[in-house]
Amino acid sequence: MTSKKTFIILTTHFPPSKGGGIQEWSYGVAKQLSLKNFIVKVYARKKDTTLVMHKNEGFLVYRMRGRNWHQFHFVYSIYYFLKILIKNPNSTIIATTWKLAKPYRFFKRFFPKSKIAIVCHGLEITSLKNKNKIKIFQNVVKSSNLMICVSNFTKNAVLKHCSILKKKNHIQFIPNGIDPNKFFKNKTNVTILKDNNIDLSSQIITTISRIIRRKGHDLVIKAIKPLIKIYPKIHYVIAGYYKPGNENNYKDELINLINDLELNKHVTFINYVPQEHIISLYSNSKIFVMVSKFLPSGDSEGFGITFLEANACGCPIIGSKSGGIIDAIEDEVSGLLVPENDTGSLTIAIKRILDDENLRDNLIYNGNKRVLKNYTWSKITDQIIKSLN
Repeated sequence: MTSKKTFIILTTHFPPSKGGGIQEWSYGVAKQLSLKNFIVKVYARKKDTTLVMHKNEGFLVYRMRGRNWHQFHFVYSIYYFLKILIKNPNSTIIATTWKLAKPYRFFKRFFPKSKIAIVCHGLEITSLKNKNKIKIFQNVVKSSNLMICVSNFTKNAVLKHCSILKKKNHIQFIPNGIDPNKFFKNKTNVTILKDNNIDLSSQIITTISRIIRRKGHDLVIKAIKPLIKIYPKIHYVIAGYYKPGNENNYKDELINLINDLELNKHVTFINYVPQEHIISLYSNSKIFVMVSKFLPSGDSEGFGITFLEANACGCPIIGSKSGGIIDAIEDEVSGLLVPENDTGSLTIAIKRILDDENLRDNLIYNGNKRVLKNYTWSKITDQIIKSLN
């Protein structure tokens, strides 16, 4: 009788972390691997002890301790890799960032039956400029069994840095996913709208993301200005976490823009939306929009899980032709794509969906069908397992 295969997930973020692609990826894959009858252990870097919330899950969760992780992450990674491999010498480790995986190449020769898969999201790859860091990254890629790139955009960025490597077929595009039991259409719960004094008859346009510059909130604010005369009840909801003082007070810039355009009655900020209300916000929105930008720093949208979430909840989507968004949205099928930094095209796209009921219905139907067919965590996990065999 063969023993069950063990997967170890090393991650910087895991629920109850608030939002973010890494924590969604980590939880979604951990849950599906356990449902597929594998032994799953998650090692998560957390600042608190609320990881006990997972005590009844099909996987085990351990806290990776240590102060000043940013400064000493390599030392901590060495410690946990050694600890994990001694206890699980035949395991497959999945590191949710390449930096967590750096020590593995030193241990590989001592644990030859182990494997490692590394997830590449976007910014941590596109922001690589330093030659020494690129060399370290190349060594990480070389020692890995699988590089999971969440978009073709991210895959191309990895290949660009690794052009000198002979082995590159293990660098694969495997997209993000969603849990259809967690995201589905539900318009009955309107508490989040009432609590924020949003008229239920409004034509709600929503962005759910961290409030950071690359997400393009300013473009949406500018785009709805000329639409107010046509749709006086249009209302833009900006929902997501904002760290005070972040990016030179980006939120203050947005507030000033709203004031300048006299849109105070048409824009609402919601600092954080609990999971039970996210479905409602998607479901009661006419459009979900996130027109991310590629910033000079290399900051970019690696994929955009929120597009899939909105599709699953029956909400039409609009995104920019930037980064990995073109993999998250199938243009004119599951949503609409507009050129990056183009408010005029965005205004037209919003108007198209609000005006054309047939277009809206088709985007809702096709978007939901596409997600359930190709972008559930169960399907994504199957791809990972197949690629590692």
